Amino acid sequence: MRRPSPIRVLLPLLLLSVTAALAQQTASSASASTSTHTSSLDRLFINFIEDATIVDQQRWEGWFQYEDGDAVDISAAYGSAAFQLWTNTEVGGRVGFGKTDVDGTDLDGTGATDLDLWGKYYWNLGDRGTEISAGAILTVPTGDDAAGLGFDAFGIKGFVAGRFALESLILTGTLGVQANESGRIFESDDIDGDSSFSIGGGVIVPWTDSFSLVGELSWKTGRFEDFEDDARVLGGLNLRLSDRGMLRPAVSIGLEDGAPDYTFQIGYAHSF
Repeated sequence: MRRPSPIRVLLPLLLLSVTAALAQQTASSASASTSTHTSSLDRLFINFIEDATIVDQQRWEGWFQYEDGDAVDISAAYGSAAFQLWTNTEVGGRVGFGKTDVDGTDLDGTGATDLDLWGKYYWNLGDRGTEISAGAILTVPTGDDAAGLGFDAFGIKGFVAGRFALESLILTGTLGVQANESGRIFESDDIDGDSSFSIGGGVIVPWTDSFSLVGELSWKTGRFEDFEDDARVLGGLNLRLSDRGMLRPAVSIGLEDGAPDYTFQIGYAHSF
């Protein structure tokens, strides 16, 4: 069974660190001349990356997540960072560290999760209240496949997304397609990679100036041959604690065998 090499782990993290440094260096000039103001205070949960909006300058978020599955439970802490380095463009990264609990075996383990790196371009259609974006996500196999926290397989996904503002709510939608390498998990033999497809919809209801309701429905086919589809429904809250800080709890329920029975997460996001 293969574990991620140091190069696979360190190279993407180094890239993310350099990106963060560039964002910090250019933040003041971005706010003066290049930053695009968006509706990014309220973001989705499941489709956070594919959400049609982008950050105004930069956004950092950390959260704890617990997944209860039929055979495997996962507890993990995650972090993400997103930056608008160039006008109308968001880049970012997301990675975690977690622990698995596998029913009836000694395959439990602790380690890193896979790393997601993304970039997307954004269009705002003006006073019609419509936002559109298109981008790509690179999944880097930094996760510990022996612990069930990764698949030892690269993946590349392209997506398009939209936001449509109505009088009292925002509707969201996204479509994506992903190409996947063959990989492995736990003590399995190689599992053949497959093309996977995803679709998601959501609604954001700004209840007050500091409180928004978020609802999502997502569906995606399996990354590997013979893997079940993953479909979930989610309810969450965006609670603004300050002009820049936000508490984000959410619960989702699995609708297909490829999804956890339920997932709970709670995190804090801070924008600059």
